[in-house]
Amino acid sequence: MNSLNSSQREIIETINGPILVIAGAGSGKTRVITHRIVHMIQNIGISSSDILALTFTKKAAKEMKTRIFNMMMNHTDFDQITLGTFHSVFSSILRKESHWLGLKSNYTIYDHKDSENVIKQILKEINIDISLNYKEIRKRISEYKNNLYLYNNKKYKDKKLEFFPKIYKSYTKRCFQANALDFDDILLYTNHLFFYFPNVLKTYQKKFKYILIDEYQDTNLSQYTIIKNLVSQHKNLFVVGDDAQSIYAFRGANISNILNFNLDYNNAKIFRLEQNYRSTNHIVQASNSIISFNKNQIFKKIWTNNEKGEKIKIYCASSDLEEAQYIASYILSIKKKTNLRYENFAILYRANIQSHIIEYSLRKKNIPYHIYGSISFEKRKKIRDFLAYLRVIVNSNDEESLLRIIKKKNQRIVKNILSLSKKKETTVYNIIKNIKDYQCLLKISNKTKNNFTSLIFTIEKLRVEQNNAYIIAKKVINLLLEENDDNKNEDLQYILDYISQYVKEQEKLKKNGDTSLLGFLQCFYLEIDEDINHKKNEKDKVSLMTVHLSKGLEFSIVFIVGLEENLFPSKSSFENQFKIEEERRLFYVALTRAQKKAVLTYAKYRFIWGEKKKNIPSRFINELNQSFIDIENHKSEKSEKDKINSLNHFNHEHEYSKHLEIQKGTKVFHKNFGAGTIVELQNKNQIALIKFQKSGEKRIFLKLDKLVIYS
Repeated sequence: MNSLNSSQREIIETINGPILVIAGAGSGKTRVITHRIVHMIQNIGISSSDILALTFTKKAAKEMKTRIFNMMMNHTDFDQITLGTFHSVFSSILRKESHWLGLKSNYTIYDHKDSENVIKQILKEINIDISLNYKEIRKRISEYKNNLYLYNNKKYKDKKLEFFPKIYKSYTKRCFQANALDFDDILLYTNHLFFYFPNVLKTYQKKFKYILIDEYQDTNLSQYTIIKNLVSQHKNLFVVGDDAQSIYAFRGANISNILNFNLDYNNAKIFRLEQNYRSTNHIVQASNSIISFNKNQIFKKIWTNNEKGEKIKIYCASSDLEEAQYIASYILSIKKKTNLRYENFAILYRANIQSHIIEYSLRKKNIPYHIYGSISFEKRKKIRDFLAYLRVIVNSNDEESLLRIIKKKNQRIVKNILSLSKKKETTVYNIIKNIKDYQCLLKISNKTKNNFTSLIFTIEKLRVEQNNAYIIAKKVINLLLEENDDNKNEDLQYILDYISQYVKEQEKLKKNGDTSLLGFLQCFYLEIDEDINHKKNEKDKVSLMTVHLSKGLEFSIVFIVGLEENLFPSKSSFENQFKIEEERRLFYVALTRAQKKAVLTYAKYRFIWGEKKKNIPSRFINELNQSFIDIENHKSEKSEKDKINSLNHFNHEHEYSKHLEIQKGTKVFHKNFGAGTIVELQNKNQIALIKFQKSGEKRIFLKLDKLVIYS
């Protein structure tokens, strides 16, 4: 506690009631949360079993557990804290209370790929020919569940959505019959549990007297509702977050949860952590200047005692290839001048498609790199085959996993077995288990029948040993290796090592450990650690990733590439002010990943889907305070620095305000689209339809975009 400053100490020592902590980037929020938990137990005398702490990633949960353990080594009650991700904690609760909802406790968890496979099968069965693909359908189902929408039969004007209610109902029924939940179901079913069974809710209200939540700005409606119900009795809710880093609206995150905290909870105390311990002063001040353009935010002024540091470097390349070459050369030049390792560098981009040309340039310079967000470990074919066996051993109703196993053995028979199971109103597993009774109906040979009989025998035999995940995993891997005559498979060996480590860690927990196969599968699907997606020798490589994936990370030197209108901010964000503000928050997140140096790049020309496109600089470059940037450019007729400076002069001296008389016919100038004439004013004069001389008609949000009236 002595190492904490006065602001941190006040936050930690304020225990009761609703509390919101606005924690700026690099302000040490994890330190505050962990010290607070230790203070509650050791100094206040609160039982650790009364505490619920929720995070969004396994990495964050693991870090919190480690820090708390190191501070409480002599406290025997430490392991009674309920600490984990939203999905892991409430999945455990659902397993205990599943009977209330008609579920079995051994339910399977479907990942996105499983869900998409179920949807594909439904589309085939009901013979729907629509352009809305299965991935879009899955996303819409996820949106419905996260927003707690109930199934309805309303008519959709959009033909693409006409069949959605039918698909949604069929998908829900299919998952329930398979005793399977997707990620969104875990939160949805928890809400159902607490709403329809108030006695169960009271049990957990009584148990969790103090609730702490990290990254509160990332909560969706489903999570918000669960927490609202849990704290309705004691009101002891402590949340930490940063509205300036709310970047997951596409996943359902609702920034209003943090913006309206004081409206949701009367007499809420609000604290601010505004000192940045991560970045140089130039980076902190530049980040402040960017986020100040957002209207929807909680005011704060981030500051730092760190060194002044270098200015933000901005580089204009003639093409995306030159941009990539510049980055590769710049990395090597810094390496020669400093003792930095490759792992100190990160290249961040808005879209995955941008990585290819960067990879090409890095390879040409022999610079080692690793791409985050490529095909993840758990999606590889051999691993999914392996997991299918494990899931069927735990839950024989898991139709998706069982079909995957059958397809490997006999693709042709799958359709017939599925059809027969529907006709007989029984599970696929029961059909295969009693295959000799259906041999004639299915028209299969004795060899095929014997293969299915052998499969069921193997699964039933392994089911007896499911208290130890490692023993079963080893036997299943041996089975797969025999089937494929493959004595060496790195993926299978790697996951076996991972399961071995999992079992050893659980054994250390003694009575609270869970070495079972069911326990492992829950951990694997709900708390997949990023470490399992990358080999252990992935060190000292430049990191390439989207800005979304970079959240929570930090690097000495960060490149933010492709800062062009229509790319960053993305074209889809131009629909309204709120989407533009999220893009700006995304840029803020990217910039605040940098500790020592940030380099921003954009290209005058870029190949998009095989077509050469001319670009204009991102508005975010123009919004940066000129005091904190240094502009460099390729050789051109006019200095890029002059162009950007003139744009900034435009922005700050002639920006639109409500006092300017803008009306139909007014001639204006826009920093990106040039000269134009206002054709129409819409939405109570908040939006102008402008006909530009060179780029045609565009709708401009007047409070967001800056216009110059020139006649």
